[in-house]
Amino acid sequence: MALALLAGLLLPAGCVRQQSHASLVIGNMEEISEAIRSAMIHRRSRINISFETSSPVRDQIEDLAAQMIETAFAQDQDPHSGDYLRYQSGGYTLKYKETKDESTYSYIAGILPVYYTSSEQEEEVDGKITEIIAGFGLDDGASDYQKLCCVRDYICDHVSYDTVHKHMPGSKHTQSTAYAALFYHTALCQGYAVLCYRLLKELGLDVRIVTGTALVGGKKEKHAWNIVCLDGKYYNLDVTMDDVSGTRDYFLKCDQTLAASHDRDEEYHSEDFCKEYPMALKDYQ
Repeated sequence: MALALLAGLLLPAGCVRQQSHASLVIGNMEEISEAIRSAMIHRRSRINISFETSSPVRDQIEDLAAQMIETAFAQDQDPHSGDYLRYQSGGYTLKYKETKDESTYSYIAGILPVYYTSSEQEEEVDGKITEIIAGFGLDDGASDYQKLCCVRDYICDHVSYDTVHKHMPGSKHTQSTAYAALFYHTALCQGYAVLCYRLLKELGLDVRIVTGTALVGGKKEKHAWNIVCLDGKYYNLDVTMDDVSGTRDYFLKCDQTLAASHDRDEEYHSEDFCKEYPMALKDYQ
């Protein structure tokens, strides 16, 4: 399947419309994913994928789009992508057009992502992140543990858990972002985890966001936290719970310690995930 991707920016109604098209000849899924990833990082409102086939594939386009988006969320070294991008966006709308010319079927599939932040807000986040890291005063010899402590303490000192919007779906997405944590100084658990991810990535640590449930006030609630690598093993890091409890009881803990209060979603229990991210058997000492 020969594919070409056009990533363009659609401006709001009433504005002068400019389309900056990056036309790429794409021969494999890796190139497609990289192009979609770049478009999403820059908050493009529409991503058009054009391709031709010898037989109709309209029944497969939804699965193809889902596969491309999922692959675009793959982990890499860029702090703007991976889990940061995954949890700063919330699905997409898919539109497509099919035309037929003799024995060739031509498609234009438009992916319209939903973002929790704008490109302008992300620029503000970039500036603030740079300022925060400079304020840590870390030298080139700083250990990963020192970096972790700086990030954990900064978030606990500057962000409060948002109980006001917790059960308000209309405003919940904003409060689940690093932007809200940095500039409103309140966030839900996802906002804490995304900010923690971003800061640790910027500092060169290997970190993921995991989702599941946590025991809060005797009830299980949907929750997000981080796992981070130290000395080749991964530890749980729940900055939200540390902040709310005023303790360090959720800082660099093994799964066994957190088992009474936390339960990961099934995808984070998979054999592949556990092999790629081996958890420590004991709390970090």
